[in-house]
Amino acid sequence: MLSYYFCIKTLSPVNQRNKVNSSGNESHLRGPICLKNSWRVTVYMARFTKLILHTHLTLDLGSIIGNGSCRQWFFTRMYKKPLITCLGNCFRQAYVKQRPKYTNGGILGTMRHPKGRKPYGGGDSVRESGRRCFSSATNIIGSPCVGLEELKKINKENLKHINAKLIHIVSDVNILILAYEYIKSNPGNFTPGVDPTTLDKIDLEWFHNVSNKLKAGKYNFSPARRSYISKPGNRKKKRPLTISSPRDKIVQKAILFILEAIYEPSFLDYSHGSRPGRGTHTALKYIKYKFKESKWCIEADIENNFQNINHKILMNLLKKRITCPKFLSLIKNSIKAGYVEEGKFFESNIGLFQGNITSPILNNVYLHELDLYMDGLINLFHFGKRRKKNPEYRRFQYLMEKAKGDSSEIKSLRKQRRKVNSKDPFDRDFKRLYYVRYVDDFIVGVIGSREDTVELEEKIKTFLKNELKLTLSSEKTLITHFSKQHIIFLGTFIKGTWEREKKLATVKRKGVVRKEKVTSRTVLKAPIKLLFEKATLNGFFKKRNNEFVPTYVGRCINLDHEDILRYYNSVIRGILNYYSFANNHKSLGSLIHGLKFSCARTLALKYKLRYVSKVFRKFGTNLKKSHESEIKLYIPKTFKPLKKFKINVVEPDSVIFSNWNNKLTKSNLFKQCVICGSTKHIEMHHIRKVRDLKSKLRKKGTDFFNLQMAAINRKQVPLCAEHHKALHENVLSHDERELFKENIQSLKKR
Repeated sequence: MLSYYFCIKTLSPVNQRNKVNSSGNESHLRGPICLKNSWRVTVYMARFTKLILHTHLTLDLGSIIGNGSCRQWFFTRMYKKPLITCLGNCFRQAYVKQRPKYTNGGILGTMRHPKGRKPYGGGDSVRESGRRCFSSATNIIGSPCVGLEELKKINKENLKHINAKLIHIVSDVNILILAYEYIKSNPGNFTPGVDPTTLDKIDLEWFHNVSNKLKAGKYNFSPARRSYISKPGNRKKKRPLTISSPRDKIVQKAILFILEAIYEPSFLDYSHGSRPGRGTHTALKYIKYKFKESKWCIEADIENNFQNINHKILMNLLKKRITCPKFLSLIKNSIKAGYVEEGKFFESNIGLFQGNITSPILNNVYLHELDLYMDGLINLFHFGKRRKKNPEYRRFQYLMEKAKGDSSEIKSLRKQRRKVNSKDPFDRDFKRLYYVRYVDDFIVGVIGSREDTVELEEKIKTFLKNELKLTLSSEKTLITHFSKQHIIFLGTFIKGTWEREKKLATVKRKGVVRKEKVTSRTVLKAPIKLLFEKATLNGFFKKRNNEFVPTYVGRCINLDHEDILRYYNSVIRGILNYYSFANNHKSLGSLIHGLKFSCARTLALKYKLRYVSKVFRKFGTNLKKSHESEIKLYIPKTFKPLKKFKINVVEPDSVIFSNWNNKLTKSNLFKQCVICGSTKHIEMHHIRKVRDLKSKLRKKGTDFFNLQMAAINRKQVPLCAEHHKALHENVLSHDERELFKENIQSLKKR
């Protein structure tokens, strides 16, 4: 393996492009070298590399021994001191990347190891010597996904790192397979886009073809299919939903891996939406502990955020951290793929599709500029170290010191002192600003006057309009007195001082019991009435004389008994998990017990028992199907406030308005065919839901193949192309069916 320190000090006069060029007596390569900006030096370095590989030479100190080597390099002075592979430039070897080919005996080869019948080069490349050297910090060659891991490490250490040649990572077959593994079992990925192609029949050859297209910069995204769905909680209003091709989503997911590796370390703590390890609870926790002294609050919502993202501004922001033209072009093609609505194609010259996997992080990259702007405002709005003492409080302290001998008077003064604040709440010399954002909704807490709050709101509006071409919604943007009125953020009622401001609590310290004044904290409450209304809209309750009465859910009657319990458990656990922090956690008991009676009414209709009392008499209070069954309705023993914040909890709307889906299952991507054992042309057969198989099984409408898949609760099974086609045509022979039945059981053990 070759590893040498070398550089070209000066170049002799040579004929180039119809004229004589020379570097002269002085060196043109002082300091850190960027070979891509020096064409002549790049050419000479390529010649030098070819010479080494052609003659299989060893170099020492300054001598070159080989066929005609002294004659070829006589006019170029060589030195041993490193400039190209020094520590400061160990990640820059553009000369090897720029000229990877050489001629050996008239046969064109490369500098890699021999493979098969192809006559590869005479040895390893300089890039693989001693110390790791890459053509750039992001062009990484090695074990599967090592490029992505190195990319994360580099950007975590340097938050302003400029990333190049990212196309080599996104086109890595291992990265594409990893992306497939992440999305393969999502039910939405079985919904076709404009063309009927889904993830079914995908094989390893497809990944290699896509990899080659990505490297060549020739991958094109298909237009998305646009449809309209009802908004949760309001079925009259519709919102657009764009559905990308399931196979395009694999490439989008691979792009997402890279964007997260680059931008996640540099995003600020104010941002909580669409980020790994963050969510609604981290945002609410930030508000609870940071906004506790705020007097005014700006509730802000960006109007049509995703639809109004400016592509030109977005691409300019990406270019600050990414210099790979092919990767940037890939992102641009993704957001400009267009969509088809009612058979007509529409261009997408503005905005991001919410059905595109990369849209959330691209939106965060865009609004990161707002986070930076708010960070600057927070620093500018910081006045005073601490609040001044309340003059009235200080007066009582003075009187208590004066009446030292009179205990009864001191006791009376202490009671009066408790009724006033120790700090001056209207101190104009003490100002603070707090900010938190979740996707396009954000809240600004202000310790200051209303005039300051109005001025800050205008500054934010101006910045969004001038810099990001976005506007705040006039209906949803409000200025609220945080200590007197509640705000609604992420489905939660939030108030600065919900309880009485002058509250006394009995405290025991060191065996002494006494009353002390307790300062109110930011209080977060679950909107009980709003949850009842949403549950009513989805069929769990019906309204009678302004009361919410539990009722049966007709769409669940045909499900199995245990599936009905699982569905209600998912709703109950989802609500309790989301509002685990709520101060009024006890009030959720009325909603949960209402869902319990709704479940009982659903079972009563299923078994034609007519009365709820008969259901509880037959199945017990937990509604278990039998004593042997492990599935029962989940009702917590207590509804005491947990005051806990969690990560990656599901929002209540998605729980209440969701239909029941059975659990996802593992795939067996690119393993041998379960019928013939072949490893060539393996394709994955997908089904939409395991529940679909079970329902067909109950109706005796399923075939042999799906019967076996239901038995092992599997959503993807590997088959060779020939047997996959035979499966769809239902022409599998008896022997093939028997082999399938025997071999499919091994999938359980893997």
